[in-house]
Amino acid sequence: MTGKIYLNFDLEEFDIPCEYGQPIKEEEQIEVTSEGLKRLLELLQKKGLKATFFTTASFALNKTALAKNLLELGHEIASHGLDHKPKAKEEDLFLSKKILEEISSVPVLGYRSPRFRPVDPQALLSHGYAYNSSINPTWLPGRYNYLHYPRKIFSHQGLVQVPISTTPIVRLPLCWLSFKNLPPSLFNLFSWITLKEKGYLNIFFHPWEFAPIQNYAMPKAAKSLDGKALLKRLEEYINWLMSLEVAFAKLGEVVGPVGNSPTLK
Repeated sequence: MTGKIYLNFDLEEFDIPCEYGQPIKEEEQIEVTSEGLKRLLELLQKKGLKATFFTTASFALNKTALAKNLLELGHEIASHGLDHKPKAKEEDLFLSKKILEEISSVPVLGYRSPRFRPVDPQALLSHGYAYNSSINPTWLPGRYNYLHYPRKIFSHQGLVQVPISTTPIVRLPLCWLSFKNLPPSLFNLFSWITLKEKGYLNIFFHPWEFAPIQNYAMPKAAKSLDGKALLKRLEEYINWLMSLEVAFAKLGEVVGPVGNSPTLK
């Protein structure tokens, strides 16, 4: 099968327990994410894969060496906002990009809003972004309803939009939650169907998932599999994808070299 796999990660503070009544200090949030990130990078290096990391400026400022190491390993850094807090201002789009570019010394092309909040395409364009991956075209009760958005890569108001991959008809998102709660054989089947239909998969996870998080206050579905066990499942999934002879790519490649017209799928 031909196709592309856009494997990407939301590199953010581990703040999800705060939503469920367990406040933890920012230092601990950063350390949990860092532990998972180090394990994840070892796996990606072992498999020879390059991925996209949507990074908060807060994490990059706290772990500058780790952020730079991402680039040294050939990965892409995109923006995930100033931090992972619920509210954000338009100027955060500029500041997060500026901070990440100062740390990485390379252009930041992509953006994903924390918690998939809506973002104005013109605001992103005005601050120099080339693509947006802030659309999960499904319905998540209590969070968002994006059923009216296309399921494929598209251009809107001059900005390339790269939605998260969802299955045909029912629009089941192929992401971290379904990955750890569905049987691997079923997740593989849904991936195969979607890949065959669209020609690519845009799948995201969080580095903090690959740290031990069982003792934190979180929904069972969010921590049903974590740490080394989850890393093993991800490796098995990657091996399965590789058996399909697909190509792995960074999300920035959907817009081509800086300054070129978007390459839409």
